[in-house]
Amino acid sequence: MIQFHSNDRPAALHRMEGLDDYLSNPVPIPVVHTDAEYEQLSPTDKAAYDRARMLYLSGGIVIDTPQVQQARWLLTQHFAENAGRNSGHAGLMLSGDSTVGKTTTCKALMRYVHAQYFKQFPDFREHGRVPVAYIEVPAGSTGKLLMKTFADFFGLTVRSGESMVSIRSRVVDLLNDAGTQLIVVDELHNLAGRSASNGESVDVLKLLHNDVPATFVYAGIDLIGSALLTGPRGRQIGGRFTALEMTRLNNADAEDRTTWARLVATLEKKLPLRHHEQGTLKKLAPYLYDRTSGSIGSLSRLITGAAIETIANPGIEKEALDKDLLDTRVLDIAAETARKNRELRAANRSGNAVTQLLKAQAAA
Repeated sequence: MIQFHSNDRPAALHRMEGLDDYLSNPVPIPVVHTDAEYEQLSPTDKAAYDRARMLYLSGGIVIDTPQVQQARWLLTQHFAENAGRNSGHAGLMLSGDSTVGKTTTCKALMRYVHAQYFKQFPDFREHGRVPVAYIEVPAGSTGKLLMKTFADFFGLTVRSGESMVSIRSRVVDLLNDAGTQLIVVDELHNLAGRSASNGESVDVLKLLHNDVPATFVYAGIDLIGSALLTGPRGRQIGGRFTALEMTRLNNADAEDRTTWARLVATLEKKLPLRHHEQGTLKKLAPYLYDRTSGSIGSLSRLITGAAIETIANPGIEKEALDKDLLDTRVLDIAAETARKNRELRAANRSGNAVTQLLKAQAAA
């Protein structure tokens, strides 16, 4: 049965009210019922309970990875550095390939700042404060389009024919009046080209650093070494931002293997499945690495997707994960392509070994 989205899904991030709702109301952790408790539920209650578990699996599981911990530590440092500055604020740049968890890390940082702000200023909404802002850079962005994206986040109406300078001025006033502390700019690789419009957008962002006393987090694909950090503009950005290069874990490294096994075990403990035996997935850690090429994003998708299937598919008798079920899951193109390439290389090595053996036997 198809699980359609409804009002019970988490709010969107690119609007002020939605982001505040998302950061303030994490998806609740479901209680894991016994079989007896589950059977006592009415059909309606069973459907609601299963739906709640699938929502949690789909977007509610949060893992405090080493990269998230490092990003949080760096961000805390930058907040301290920026406390007394009135220009050239320090920021954090998250760079890496797709599916390594950049946006997930941004969400974790936003939750962290939002929670800390709420502890110190619990009535901030009554004073019109917006501690965290989030935007995604549109493809082919111009300075005006980028400022319109900021305006859209706040629900600010942009007049037909309004200039970029006018929009920017109003956005700066809004950010200052709202006391915004953290501004997350995702999909920054959309500005990594060398076109004039992209350069204009970079300049607009750079000026915001001087006009708004907020700490910025940039996130995007392969930002380090891109055109974004070259030339005069790039050198200025490089002089203000600390880069956190996010990579996949390396199975050849003992420390990374330990980290991977710990992440698998942590994710396994969070599964709200009625029949799953803890430790099953930890034993499959090498297999899970092979399936996902060490991508935490692909790992989460593989495990949570399989867990959702055990709940939603009436043909599966027990809510438990095993290798046979995981084998049926199709992952993202990057993970599946990497897997096929590894299998092809292994087959070629095996074929070469057989050929060499036959030649040796013939020579003897």
